[in-house]
Amino acid sequence: NNDPLMLVRNTFRNVLYAHPEAGGYPATDFDALFSAAFAQTLSFGLLLVRESTNAAVGEDAWRQMPDEHPLLKAALRVLSEDEVTSQIGIGFEVMRDCVNSFAPEILALQPGGRDPILYFYEDFLKTFDPAARERYGVYYTPLEVVRYMAGALDRALRDNLGTQGLRDPAVRILDPATGTGTFLLGVAERVRDQVMADEGGVAASLALGDLATRMFGFELLVGPYAVAHYRLHHALRVRPADDDEDAPQPVRLPRLGVYLADTLAEPNAVTPVGQLGIQGIPIDDERHAANRIKAQQQILAIIGNPPYKRLAEGENETLVGRWMDGIWDDLKRPVQEAGQGGQLNTFPEFSVAFWRWAIWKLFEADNAPQRGVIAYITNRKFLTGWPYAGLRQMMRERFDRIEVIDLRGDVRAGPRGDVDADQGVFNIMVGTAITIAIADGSKAEGVLADVVYTDCWKEGRFGKRPKLDWLTSMADAGKATNQVAIDRGLLEDWRPEPFDNGEWLSIREIFRFSLSGLQTKRDHFIYSPDRQVLADRIQAFRRMTPADAKSAFHDSRDRLWTGASAIPFDPNLISQVSYRPFDQRSLYNHRAYGDFLRPELQAAWGARNVGFYSMPFGVGAGPAVWCHGSIPDYHSFSGRGGYAFPLYDRRAGPNAFNLSPVLISALAEAYGAEQAPGDIFDAMLCLLSASSYARRFAEDLEDTFPHVPFPADPAVFARAAAVGREVRALEAFQRAPAPAFRTREFCKLVGEPD
Repeated sequence: NNDPLMLVRNTFRNVLYAHPEAGGYPATDFDALFSAAFAQTLSFGLLLVRESTNAAVGEDAWRQMPDEHPLLKAALRVLSEDEVTSQIGIGFEVMRDCVNSFAPEILALQPGGRDPILYFYEDFLKTFDPAARERYGVYYTPLEVVRYMAGALDRALRDNLGTQGLRDPAVRILDPATGTGTFLLGVAERVRDQVMADEGGVAASLALGDLATRMFGFELLVGPYAVAHYRLHHALRVRPADDDEDAPQPVRLPRLGVYLADTLAEPNAVTPVGQLGIQGIPIDDERHAANRIKAQQQILAIIGNPPYKRLAEGENETLVGRWMDGIWDDLKRPVQEAGQGGQLNTFPEFSVAFWRWAIWKLFEADNAPQRGVIAYITNRKFLTGWPYAGLRQMMRERFDRIEVIDLRGDVRAGPRGDVDADQGVFNIMVGTAITIAIADGSKAEGVLADVVYTDCWKEGRFGKRPKLDWLTSMADAGKATNQVAIDRGLLEDWRPEPFDNGEWLSIREIFRFSLSGLQTKRDHFIYSPDRQVLADRIQAFRRMTPADAKSAFHDSRDRLWTGASAIPFDPNLISQVSYRPFDQRSLYNHRAYGDFLRPELQAAWGARNVGFYSMPFGVGAGPAVWCHGSIPDYHSFSGRGGYAFPLYDRRAGPNAFNLSPVLISALAEAYGAEQAPGDIFDAMLCLLSASSYARRFAEDLEDTFPHVPFPADPAVFARAAAVGREVRALEAFQRAPAPAFRTREFCKLVGEPD
């Protein structure tokens, strides 16, 4: 327990890494985590000293560490103690030699303006621990994204809040998940360049020194924390030379405001103190300063790229903590009150917690300013769907204007729309969006925020580089072009309404009656591909012993074997049902045998009919509807439920159509002649069966029923109807397959003799 290296390890474990899971690191293998943190803190600490002194580093390098990095200075001192380095052996000397041997010129701007410091951590991990880079998602936020977001933050602070923007001495800025400090560097770069251009170098020196006193960042993990201090020191310690100066000029810096802290932890919470105590690593001072900023300091501007991670069951308390787990309950309540509580299973997500924390900081914390700007780039999933409707509602209630740039990039979802090669701006599979939320007091009490949306696809930006170039073109102004107003309900999505902003008719509007298909809860028992096999099974069931009958039937809440077996067998109750696409089966159609046999649907379907079957969500890459010639099973589309839309409603008469009379009249007026309901049905079937339709409108189809793009040209409509008749005849078994599809070579059972 008194071993010096073990004392350092235990302090890292209990203090600096008290909550490693929230940073994406497993707590189970702390030795690997400690060795990586030790190496990164030592290497970047030595590098900072080397660059600040422009001299070789020695065994007492910590003494030359600039005073604006007190925690890093103390950590470097502890790691450099003789008792510790003697146990490390030659490793410490190799590290010093490596830092002393590099040429400072490698840190200069590269051709094309690439700054090695901005990308340093990712480049470092490629060599140091490439597995960690993949495992923990350590990918830099591209500089183009940072510059646009810093520009948007600057513009909103000036135009909406009436300040001087990021250079205003009264504006305090925070990145609550600062990582290696990229966004703070972007802010510093913008302030430096503005003041240099407007007032010259001396004023820029003063502005950078002032910025360092009012720009803050929280980072949970000591490795990125050390890198952030190094990068900010590198960026702020000098400013470019004026025309009458020979070299860049030094900037006098205060203690940099990047703190080792858990943003999501409860303010004023007690944190552990390590075995080394104040004399070793002054974590108490660090945490007290961070807590003052978290709990008391007014912040007007919050910027960053909070982590995205879907939380597994039980991780709420582990990763976001009890305090935040309690606070974000108010984001769930509106969803529950809307009767959609069952969809909250995907709600627990890291970036949602950081959104809720930022809202708390601006509006609910002690001394909260009740105004401000949040600029986040996050998982784009929160823009749509019920799980995040409560977050969208709170933001519209608290803010005055919300600007969204949808960068798409959902690589995991596969091709979307007509885009073969959509790419994200990060090297990850998850799509992203930039959101600028502005609270400036311009709205009357109770009025909801305006939401405007810009889609990179609408701007013709699909690949990573075109998207980044597009952001660069807007960075100076800090405002996206071609913003579309989103005028939708409080809980609805922050994207334009699907299908040409809601202009097209949904099949739910076109068909007057629709209902879910038949759901038996015991398909194995009352379905069969063979009518006689089913008849024999039902009759045998009625002769079984009670134990065998119960086992064969599988009781449910609504149907028991005793009720079914008491009813005499009736062969006339065997019906033909569309079980799956191209799969018709016989069903014993008695309400005692099936749980949900939909008598209303059966009455509307009648003895003969055709109808669409589809879903109000995620139809996938195939046809958006399927045409069935027999009454459909609940899973007759894709095995995930759905709704039937029959062409006829036999309840109203033998030839009563189920199509909206308004649609029939509108098409007659548009095409100059009345269109037969059957032709309308077939034309819709053609249009909605096309793979190009399902692909082009893949995102629209995720959350609603298919909508029909009726053609303007009646000749195109007639051609679609002709194609649709062939589709209907095939899918509904209204004609035999062509000879080419009836040969033994076309399809055979595995193991069947040739």
